[in-house]
Parts: sequence; C-alpha cells; structure tokens
Amino acid sequence: MHDIHYYDCITHTQIKDKEYLKGPVVDLKLISFYPDSQLDGIPYYWYEIYLSNIAIGKISLRLGYNETTLVNGQVGYEIDEPYRGHHYGYYALEIIKCLAMDHGFRYLIVTTSVDNFRSQHVIRRAGGKMVIADYEVPKDHIFYVLGKPRMNIYEIKLG
Repeated sequence: MHDIHYYDCITHTQIKDKEYLKGPVVDLKLISFYPDSQLDGIPYYWYEIYLSNIAIGKISLRLGYNETTLVNGQVGYEIDEPYRGHHYGYYALEIIKCLAMDHGFRYLIVTTSVDNFRSQHVIRRAGGKMVIADYEVPKDHIFYVLGKPRMNIYEIKLG
C-alpha cells in the first residue's frame, strides 16, 4: 500500500446518492461524474448550481492530486454574470467541502488567477489560506494558453 498524499482523498469513485446536494441558499445538481478527466486523469464531479429552480453556475470537485493540481485546483467554479456578488460561489463551495470530506479529503487545493479578486474573497471566506502567491503556470498548460499565466494557490482545511 502506498502513502496517501497530503492533498489526496481516500475514495476516488463516485459516491451514490450525491446527485442532488441541498444547501441553505443554493443547491447542486449533478451534471455528470467523470471517472477519468481528459485534462489531468483525475476523476471529478461536475454540478450545476441552482438558486431555487434557476441554474446560476457550475462547480466541480476533482478526486485526487497530481502535478496539475497546483494549477487546476481540486475545486473549480463559475457563477453566471447576473448572479455574481451575492456569495453564491461561497455557498456552493461550502456544499462541495462536505462532499470532499465524504471522500476522505482533509485538505483541498483551490486556485484562482491573481487578478480574480472576487474568487480570492470567496476562497478566503470559505477558510482558504494562501500557500503560494503568484505561481507561474507552465507555458504548455491550458490555463496559460487561455490567458491565465499566474495563479494564487490556497489550502482549505476540512473538518
């Protein structure tokens, strides 16, 4: 048996009955579970974020850790423009933290581009502590190609 990495989880497969996750403000409805990501080989959940019955964004949880995690993070989310500024990203992240604990995570890596101040605020509000500021994204990574050459990397302690 090998040692579990500090930022890895115990269960790398989908947990049943996680298709709908209810929160106090927003809910998450599973779009799909991908057992093997094309981007980094890590399985992940992909959810739609709902406010009442209105889809307002998406959030994902990657189940694992590898060399791309410092750029991708283990959580990725986006809130549609008309719904930004109401803390919906924070509430969705709080739900995802519970799912991460169900998978045996003790810590999560969450990243954001250095100029995304709204996401930095959401991550800090969710308990994120910056562990690497202004991380240089490798030039062959898709984030670099998409215009995100530098990232701030946060750690969220769970439990």
